[in-house]
Amino acid sequence: MVTAFQRLGLRGWLTLGCFVALLLCFVPGLTWMAYLSILFGSVLALGSAWESLRQRQLDVNLLMVLAAVGAVTVGRPEDAAMLLFLFSLSSTLEDFALGKTKSAIAALVKLRPQRALRVTDSGTVEVSVEELVVGDLVRVNSFERLPADGEVVSGESSVDASAMTGESQPVPVGIGQEVMGGTQNLEGTLTVRVSRRVGDSALDRIVGLVADAQENKASGERISAWFGQWYTILVLLAFGVSLGIRLWLGQGWDSAFYAALVLLVGMSPCALVISVPASTLSALAHAARRGILVRGGAYIEAAARVDFVAVDKTGTLTVGRPEMISGWVFSQKGLQDWRVVPEFMRRVAAVEAGSSHPLAKALVRSVDETVVGVEIRTIPGKGLVGTVDGQEIWVGNDRLLMEQGFELPPEIQAKAAEEKAQGRTMVYAAGSGYVALATFADEIRKDAREVLEDLRNLGVKEVVMLTGDKPETAAIVAKEVGIDRVDAALLPEDKVTHIQELARKGSVLMVGDGVNDAPSLAQATIGVAMGGLGSDVALEAADVVLASDQLNRIPELIRLGRRTKGVILANLVIAGTVIVVLILSSFLFKLPLPVAVVAHEGSTLLVILNGLRLLR
Repeated sequence: MVTAFQRLGLRGWLTLGCFVALLLCFVPGLTWMAYLSILFGSVLALGSAWESLRQRQLDVNLLMVLAAVGAVTVGRPEDAAMLLFLFSLSSTLEDFALGKTKSAIAALVKLRPQRALRVTDSGTVEVSVEELVVGDLVRVNSFERLPADGEVVSGESSVDASAMTGESQPVPVGIGQEVMGGTQNLEGTLTVRVSRRVGDSALDRIVGLVADAQENKASGERISAWFGQWYTILVLLAFGVSLGIRLWLGQGWDSAFYAALVLLVGMSPCALVISVPASTLSALAHAARRGILVRGGAYIEAAARVDFVAVDKTGTLTVGRPEMISGWVFSQKGLQDWRVVPEFMRRVAAVEAGSSHPLAKALVRSVDETVVGVEIRTIPGKGLVGTVDGQEIWVGNDRLLMEQGFELPPEIQAKAAEEKAQGRTMVYAAGSGYVALATFADEIRKDAREVLEDLRNLGVKEVVMLTGDKPETAAIVAKEVGIDRVDAALLPEDKVTHIQELARKGSVLMVGDGVNDAPSLAQATIGVAMGGLGSDVALEAADVVLASDQLNRIPELIRLGRRTKGVILANLVIAGTVIVVLILSSFLFKLPLPVAVVAHEGSTLLVILNGLRLLR
């Protein structure tokens, strides 16, 4: 159980103590409480300042400590207490605010259950998830979370993957489908064969990506930290110069020193330094909740200025899984739709059931019932042969059938020519007095055209398809989704060359689905892997990984980058304006130190809260 102390934290309790003592110091006879307030308020600031000095660095903690010491020196301990209280309050709220953006890892880790039900010959045994190995069968009951990545071997259900992929609707799953550890089973009981050990799962990869994102600073963050270091030195010099000039002009020590302290507080770079990280960390957390896993703030910045988008075809514009589109069977009755001859197609599916080829799986899915346990023989590069119900069935390409003495009827050849013109892939089958043709195509994503139009509306100069597929097939997909420029029949190195050519004209975002796109993903300004949680190569090469296969996350990423850029600019304007006003006021008026402190720390809080808007 989390206690109140743990929730508030050491910094929070010290800030509270500082505040209470500050209030009491204004009670007659309790003015000494100002020093207790200073003690509470300076503990963590002193520690941070000392650590920075040990690393030969200067930071805002040192400036605040020096300002407090200075206020005490001129007999204003209550001002020193107020300064340290507001600084501590600002730091506490900063920790809380930025902690919200860093809570993504903790939330993700909680998704993984600690125990799993392993299925054995003698029943089920509850074990630690760390004991699971690849090949183990686990049972997942309704409303339980899946303990590991795997393949469903029995049962049907729907799973809630919203915390990992950003998908708002439950995803139906059944036998043969891949599922991710950490997702929640919503309905029936599932039996899942483990495909990845704990540590290599999709959930662990997401945690790793989020951790990388929080470690990899954006260029703006690095510049902000560098600026803060040198600006702190400038503030100390300005303090010394201001004090020297005022003394030279005849001001008394106390008056001159106090005015220089006001300048020191007013010039402190708290808000400037926090402007960029407050925004980028919020943007990264928002993206992670939407299933957009960004490796660091640098890529959020880069997304704001994308000029060109290059997309792979298979698995990016298409779903990456072929489906059977049509089929024809020729016999003595002439050319018929394959559904008219279900018995023959059942035999063909029985042979294909023994193959792991994607086209074979697609054909099996299209047939309601198949014979299992058929012995098959593979003919390398051509197809399969098997015996079903005493009938020898041949399945493969046209060369296989012709070599076996089957003649392709003109009707089948005509259909094949029509389908080839539409970019479809063909599988032939023969036996039992029939010759058949089945055609397959990779389904185009339903939102592909809409997403590409959205990219153009965002000002992307050109969307280009880079694919290793045949030009005819690529052209058909391009026409369907509305892409004007297509470069087809490309090797991985050819894609890299095209990315380099685009990069000479502007910033390039490349979207691919994994292994063969890895070189071009690495070459692009931003490499985005679609569904890359299953691909080690994509994960290593990409700068952004989409936990789900939702193409509309691409324009969403660009919009987030632009929003982040706008918020950062607004933060810098706020911080800079307050500093300029305080500097001028310290010279033109006798500005009280508490007023300078309130304005300074108020701008810091405003910048943090403005950055947190990106969480929405």
